Amino acid sequence: MGRTVPSLGLICNPMNLHEGTRRLALLLGVVGALLGGYVSYLELQTVLDQRASHNRFEQLAASDAVKQAKPDWFVKHEPKPHGPWDDYVVTDPNETVPSEVDKDGIKKIHWSKDYGVESIETEDGQIIIPTPAPAVWQYLFVVICPIIGFFIPWGSIRAIGWVVTGFARP
Repeated sequence: MGRTVPSLGLICNPMNLHEGTRRLALLLGVVGALLGGYVSYLELQTVLDQRASHNRFEQLAASDAVKQAKPDWFVKHEPKPHGPWDDYVVTDPNETVPSEVDKDGIKKIHWSKDYGVESIETEDGQIIIPTPAPAVWQYLFVVICPIIGFFIPWGSIRAIGWVVTGFARP
């Protein structure tokens, strides 16, 4: 029937060991899937926030207020006073001056050196910077987390049970 495991004082029946290992693997697999679901939820919140930030910046950068303010930037170079030689100083073309807009919820637009929108300051004081759209793999990671959370503990317990069962058989 069964063999006694001397160090534990247990009777080890290979059939009970196999069934117990299967149940333990399923239980830990479900716990792993729940933890994977929690990680997935946290990652989903991050991805949704990143997508909302991206969409908000793109919407503001494509607004009419920004399009109308861009030509103003070219004429708003203000020379810096450098002393008696002010008439001979040329303004640095790489230096950008923010555009005051005060329209459509936009207070200021900060331009990059290549005349693109670097950041937008809204009327409520928020500074919105360009944020890349979430990559496809980030959405895939959200879906895969619970699956990985199940299969890692389940597979590990099944492998350990397979090895232990090999030693427990008469």
